Amino acid sequence: MKYFICTMETSGTESPENCLLAIPLEQTERIISTSRVQAAVYETENGKAIVSIPALLKLKDQSTPHELLLKSGATLLLPRIDVELEISEEEIKQLPKTLELMFGYFRGVYFNSNMILILEPEKLLEFLK
Repeated sequence: MKYFICTMETSGTESPENCLLAIPLEQTERIISTSRVQAAVYETENGKAIVSIPALLKLKDQSTPHELLLKSGATLLLPRIDVELEISEEEIKQLPKTLELMFGYFRGVYFNSNMILILEPEKLLEFLK
């Protein structure tokens, strides 16, 4: 399956670390450039859900220049969409049970030279409601 890979910086400029997130391409409709600023994790506008991924992951001071419109009608606000990546189902590892309880909106994790968390958008929306 193909995924959009998004990079989010998790620390300052001295020793930046990145959190990589994969969003299923098949669940997305389109990407829009935006200048939206949203500090809250979850808001609604015209009956549609808007989720700020940096706010969800408690990342400080990140702009969200990309809106990823999902086929469900919800919108994910993202700081950066880097590439598309093909990840086979066999390569996705299950999260440990303790993390699964806290972060039930992640499907699992994929390891290449980095660790990439696989987001399950529908579970995320259920979790936030």
